[in-house]
Amino acid sequence: MKDIFALRLYTRVARLGSFSAAARECGLSQSQASRIIADLEADLGTRLLSRSTRAVVPTEAGDEFLARIESILGALDEAEHSVRGGGDLRGLVRMSMPTSFGLRTVIPRIAAFTAKHPDLHIHLLLEDMRRDLVRDAVDVAIRLGRLVDSSATAKLVACLRRHDRASAA
Repeated sequence: MKDIFALRLYTRVARLGSFSAAARECGLSQSQASRIIADLEADLGTRLLSRSTRAVVPTEAGDEFLARIESILGALDEAEHSVRGGGDLRGLVRMSMPTSFGLRTVIPRIAAFTAKHPDLHIHLLLEDMRRDLVRDAVDVAIRLGRLVDSSATAKLVACLRRHDRASAA
């Protein structure tokens, strides 16, 4: 079987639904990414992705492989992190949050945080619509209000007071 990079690339292509987007994230050309995935499929002896001009989606075998390999890659990441020590944060973290919250609360604090963790790169997605967190490869989402998806892993981090104001002219 191919190396761990090919497995990580496969998870990104499957989640993003795009060779081009996954290739950009990994610093590859689209053709390099496509060739790596084709080699992985050849090694496994099965098609993992169904390709069309509009989309790239996992096949049934690809879905099963994705579910199993993501947990293995997660465990591998944890193992690597545990032996590196120091607790250094590194890599890319994609965060989604409402625009107003991001502008008022997160952005003023982000420079100091990233100064302490220079190997950590934060990609903020500021928008008021809810994203498909898995499909859009969002690592952390900050949401205001009630939890809509009960299958999501969530943690209450703050309670905000809401003030309604009005004036008569």
